[in-house]
Amino acid sequence: MRKQLNVPVLLIVLVAIVLVFGTHYWLSNNQSALPNVAAKAAEPIPSLPDFTLFTDVQTKKETFFELLYPIIQEENAHVLAVRKALLSLQQVDALSDSERQWISEVAEYYKIENDDDTPVEINQALIDELLVRIDYVPPSLALTQAAIESGWGTSRFSREGNNLFGHWCFVKGCGIVPSDRDEGRYHEVAKFSTVNQAVRAYLRNLNTHYAYEEFRALRAQLRNNNKPLTGKALANSLGHYSEEGEHYIQKVSRFIDHNKLQRYTRQFEEAVIQTESQSEATSAR
Repeated sequence: MRKQLNVPVLLIVLVAIVLVFGTHYWLSNNQSALPNVAAKAAEPIPSLPDFTLFTDVQTKKETFFELLYPIIQEENAHVLAVRKALLSLQQVDALSDSERQWISEVAEYYKIENDDDTPVEINQALIDELLVRIDYVPPSLALTQAAIESGWGTSRFSREGNNLFGHWCFVKGCGIVPSDRDEGRYHEVAKFSTVNQAVRAYLRNLNTHYAYEEFRALRAQLRNNNKPLTGKALANSLGHYSEEGEHYIQKVSRFIDHNKLQRYTRQFEEAVIQTESQSEATSAR
């Protein structure tokens, strides 16, 4: 005699299957929606052109700016993608394990850690501190510092190691030993395999190093007061970037004005920030 199907039991089994696979699908998509902690260049630039060959100064300047700006835009855009994800997670009542793990990885990348090396606690205070660190650097400022620190891409360190920002490292063999390094000093000038990595390291340096706490605090203050994040405004907080101190700040400010570099910050705002805001407004309708 053929047995009849137990409909209630069958329904329970089907619901259980849907819940299991649905939850797995949601978790997978939710995790994949979070951006990678570190940026990855779409088309890495392996090296700079030989800027010593340029005979026309204006052509050299514009070539330098036009080469670096797209890289700065791409790297900054990724920083803002991570920031946007953090802001979204602030609204979540109960974070999933994958979300908590992602925040931990972000905290590690942005060098927030406990003195005793215990795992950082995932809470609102941590997210608040991360949001101070995870924000963009105005392209006008990044282009200025790249040009000043690298001598328009002609310095030994920029030509041999893609080092545009005077970035140091402190592990033997990590970079290029300066010929004028004082006895007893062990630093090297960092070497990068691509120009993109050099820009990425620069952004991370400003966003994490203790010497630039004032820079980050000023940027957060400007943002909280709905003031524009301009290179000239933030240059006032970079007295520790160079041994020149106050003179360096004035040099950076004059450089931005002289080369009309605020145009690149406006371009970035139009291409990335305003476009993103319009997209969010459209999605909210």
